[in-house]
Amino acid sequence: MKALWVDSGNDPDWVKVSAHHMTHLYFDLFDSRVRAPYLGDVRGRGYGVGVYCVSNWSQFQGMNGAQMAQRVHEELKTVTGTPETSAAFPKVQFDIEQHDPIFVLDCLRRFRTLRPKQDVSWTLESYQGGWMSDQFVADVLSCRVRIVPQYYGGNMTPFAQDIAFKDLLDRGFPPNIITGFYDAAALPEYWDGFAFTQGRLP
Repeated sequence: MKALWVDSGNDPDWVKVSAHHMTHLYFDLFDSRVRAPYLGDVRGRGYGVGVYCVSNWSQFQGMNGAQMAQRVHEELKTVTGTPETSAAFPKVQFDIEQHDPIFVLDCLRRFRTLRPKQDVSWTLESYQGGWMSDQFVADVLSCRVRIVPQYYGGNMTPFAQDIAFKDLLDRGFPPNIITGFYDAAALPEYWDGFAFTQGRLP
């Protein structure tokens, strides 16, 4: 899988999307253009589709994890025009970077309750295994989500991908549910995972 975050307010750059062999395109959940017909057009071109949301966005200010999940659930109804969605139309990615196990678990658990079949991933900063307990890891695994460590810092400083991956392995996450998030400006050969963002593609 080669999944690209498309910057909010932007349409896919089909030339770059094709040149970099992207397979999935993710859009801002709250972008007013991102609706079922829009996503359907992307899917009709042969791409998987997803939406992303970030816990520090204004839409989630003052909310706990469960409330964030509820807000995303409601917004998905607006995006798709239906109360229920298929597992992959669209996929959903939560960007939660708080080092707060209660917030993370409340969000993932509530969303999984609301949408038991949805394809869901959680992206987080790398090297976070130190604050995670065994019970936290077990609880996250029970939510059936993909774990997506970001292989870059806030200023896009590259992180050692093997060490970031190993950090999660050592913490108890199985390798088959870990997928890396790469800086789209410096995609390595044979990469597989997510790319941040279209606007950074060369």
